[in-house]
Amino acid sequence: MFIIPTFYQSEFQSFIFLIFNLLIILFLICFIEPFSLLYLLIYFSIVIFICRKLAHRQSYTIPKNTDLTEQTVIVTGASSGIGRVSAIEFAKLGAKVIVGIRGENRARQIAEELKNDSHREVIGEDLDLSNLSNVKKFADRILNTEQHVEILLNNAGISQTTYALTIDGLEMDFGTNHIGHFYLTKLLLSLLIQSKSRIVNVSSIGHCSVENGINHQFPSLTYDTKIAYGQSKLAQIWHTIILQERYGEEGINAYSVHPGVVYTKLTRQQPFLFEFIYRMILLLVGKSLYEGAKTRGVRGR
Repeated sequence: MFIIPTFYQSEFQSFIFLIFNLLIILFLICFIEPFSLLYLLIYFSIVIFICRKLAHRQSYTIPKNTDLTEQTVIVTGASSGIGRVSAIEFAKLGAKVIVGIRGENRARQIAEELKNDSHREVIGEDLDLSNLSNVKKFADRILNTEQHVEILLNNAGISQTTYALTIDGLEMDFGTNHIGHFYLTKLLLSLLIQSKSRIVNVSSIGHCSVENGINHQFPSLTYDTKIAYGQSKLAQIWHTIILQERYGEEGINAYSVHPGVVYTKLTRQQPFLFEFIYRMILLLVGKSLYEGAKTRGVRGR
């Protein structure tokens, strides 16, 4: 099941194109008269150029006249990766950006870094999505200080290699990636409806690895990190669909987005060899953080 939707991904098509041309080069070297190193380098450079074009052809182009002045944007997980890039770009477009990051001191520090990078206002607030009490405190601060929120980017995500529980007794991936964002969105819903907001849930093609729906029990003895992560992202997609169905007529626009094959710190808990190979492949056929942040989203039906 998982391999079928993978064929439609631009990065996968780029990878197939790369392998095909590497086989051609190998064939030419072995069975045809030797090619000069210069010709091979030129050929390979052209292949890499085409691979890069294929990999990020689904990127969204921001209109030149886009102006987010007077708008408020909340981004979760903006300490690194596409969340950080998105926060900077929102700020550059004039928005007041609030980043939710775990730890008060860390949130302030990263907000200061983002402010220096964007030369615009960025506010850091403590937000631990694996702790529902902390999520409630974050939402209360937003409701008490903000009159409107035009964009909520539910971006933060983790991928555990071993079974673990949140402070509330939820499986860590599901509790952080989905339940934390679900609760945050629910708490802010009245303000989001009032503001005619866009809600963007960052999902993943990893949801295709889930074949039997969501198992909320997550037995520790048969824990599968791929399935756990996939279930959390499938839940995010379903959340998007329900948000649009229930609140679309009230002005909400909900989207889910698979950023593509992008190197982020999400793989920092993976074995070193896996991460090294993953990064090498991405240099050729993956997306940069900026390209991943510009990926087109899918609106909940």
